Amino acid sequence: MSYLYYNKGVYYCNGKPFFNKLEAILEANISGKHVEWDYHDAIFKQAKWDYNPPIELKELYRQRALQLREAYDHVVLFYSGGVDSWNILKTFIDNDIRLDEIYMFGAFEAEEKMYDQWGWDRSPGYYTREIQQSLPLVKKLAAEKKIKVNVYDWTKSILEAANDPDWFWTAGVRFDPTCMVRSKFHKIFREHNEMLHRGKRVGFVYGVDKPRLLRDDTNIYFAFLDVIMTTGTLPTNDILNEYWENDEYFYWTPNMPELSIKQSHVVVNWLKTNNKINLIKHMNNISAFHDENYYHEVNASVYPDWNPTTWQIKKPTRAVWNELSRWFIEGEFEAKIKWENSLWELERVCGKQWFNNNTVKDGLRGNLSPLYKITTY
Repeated sequence: MSYLYYNKGVYYCNGKPFFNKLEAILEANISGKHVEWDYHDAIFKQAKWDYNPPIELKELYRQRALQLREAYDHVVLFYSGGVDSWNILKTFIDNDIRLDEIYMFGAFEAEEKMYDQWGWDRSPGYYTREIQQSLPLVKKLAAEKKIKVNVYDWTKSILEAANDPDWFWTAGVRFDPTCMVRSKFHKIFREHNEMLHRGKRVGFVYGVDKPRLLRDDTNIYFAFLDVIMTTGTLPTNDILNEYWENDEYFYWTPNMPELSIKQSHVVVNWLKTNNKINLIKHMNNISAFHDENYYHEVNASVYPDWNPTTWQIKKPTRAVWNELSRWFIEGEFEAKIKWENSLWELERVCGKQWFNNNTVKDGLRGNLSPLYKITTY
């Protein structure tokens, strides 16, 4: 691999590097300097973003899966029930590339109570119960390919984690209830630790992410966004210098920039052909980037084998108080009160100006990478 550590990027403020954005913010409050985010800028700036690689996307997916297979002794795929992780699983299986483990997670216990005891609605797409219901199919597929399946119900972990009032210092850039425990992904199953003690390299693979395209009045650009990184995992291992925990973003990787480049060109050409180029948000409107219509078209273009009628988990509409954690946020838990109190303290320490709409409820303002030009608009 071309890097070992800090694969989620580095923040800089006043000439100092930080792997914790909150610490960079505190430095900015003192120094008055800007917080900047470097997500392998030196590598991606050298890539030819305006050149459409003459290679099929499926072949790039295959090459990326093979790259990961060759880099690690044990490859773990985090399967969220979304199209991005589905495509990764399909890539490994279709190309007969060995995948060692499928890792599924969710608040299964809590959501069973939500549905059956509390009588809450079953709004499709936002609950992990559907992931659990798909488990028999995943297990059948895994049995055929001899892939281990691990399931982490984080209900109890989330309720317990709120007892630490300072949990957010290692949570990165997102603070919904699940971010109190996402760093446990690497530690919850004993066999992972045993492999590490035996000197084995374990790679945890996440479906981050499909292209985020922006436009001005002239050009269309690709940009990485730091808050997207923690939709999969947290930068806790970087913050704590736990270098043995290897998180790999399948798509947004400096080890294969061609993958994001090719996806971007495929999306642009698809939107032009279907006269939907306006779905790419103008820079003056990037605060409203969340758009199911955009994601639908992107999925159709870069994952052509995906059946759009298949259930997949939706993206939450808010960063912190969001649909994915409704069981916790609307439940009567002492842990919820502690979690909220921690966040009000976070808002006080950092200052409201660092949060979207000046409230911690909408999460930290994101940091974009440099804009990489794809084509003229």
